Amino acid sequence: MKRIMAFALCLTLLLSAFAGGAVAEEEPVVIENMGRTTTYEEAPETAVALSYSIAEIMVALGLEDKIVAIAPSMYILDQVSEEYRETVGSFPVLEGSYGVPTLETVLDTGAEFVFGDAYSFYANSVGTVEDFEAAGVNIYATEGTYVEDATFENIYNDIINIGKIFRVEERAGELVAQLREREAAVEASVAGLDPVRVFYFDSDTGGGVDMSTVGNTGLQSLMLEMAGAENIFNDVEGQFVAVSWEDVVDRDPEYIIVCDYYGEGYADEKIAELKANPATMDMDAVVNDRFIVVPGMAMFPSLECMDAVELIAAGLHPDEAA
Repeated sequence: MKRIMAFALCLTLLLSAFAGGAVAEEEPVVIENMGRTTTYEEAPETAVALSYSIAEIMVALGLEDKIVAIAPSMYILDQVSEEYRETVGSFPVLEGSYGVPTLETVLDTGAEFVFGDAYSFYANSVGTVEDFEAAGVNIYATEGTYVEDATFENIYNDIINIGKIFRVEERAGELVAQLREREAAVEASVAGLDPVRVFYFDSDTGGGVDMSTVGNTGLQSLMLEMAGAENIFNDVEGQFVAVSWEDVVDRDPEYIIVCDYYGEGYADEKIAELKANPATMDMDAVVNDRFIVVPGMAMFPSLECMDAVELIAAGLHPDEAA
């Protein structure tokens, strides 16, 4: 009888230990984001990803079963890593102008969580944070799209935070470790090399007079530096700045980095513009076709950012870059 009672006591203690572990796994998660504190009592069961890059992060974390719909934003599916492209392409797509759905379209999905860039949560975009809060929907915005002078640490924070929210911290930690390893490798490969002077051609601001490029702050400027490049406008304050073609010609870049947002010939059109414009057609970089095309998705906080750094580094330093 004593043996039976002892066994029962041990079994009770063992079950209590397991139960305690289960409770610990479901402890509330508190996340700071966009100046707000949100408590997640449990992992969201349904989510909307407001761009292909956002969907890619969730799929990389094994959260594809949580996604009920996605929005393209200004990107195309072909810019998603081949590893995740088929899965990302299988989700229902919320249509909208320039890939941006309306607030009503997103809310109609019934999702309890919405993940996107900060730009998505403006009044002139999908909807404000207050709009989603009023509907009882939690949101998360990528840090690199709302903090000043973003770095790769903000991307890593996003991955870790999403891992916490959905209780997949271990996978998030593994993914960040892989990205850190690649970051260290590419930085080591260009260390000590002379930086190559580049112009980052983001977009035409209208009329072919002013161009949008990057100044000396923000993630894009940092990515150029990491790749062994010297931004010819690194003396200009700001993240995205407008410059004239005369300014570009005067600074005479060795290479031109062309940002390809929408695919379907978008980058080719920008290169053709450079070759046809009397102000730029005789530039050394243009005459000698020294262009490096990078996907637009890869130049904003995403898993593709490291791909872009590696691509630029390989183009500028083909004999040394990782």
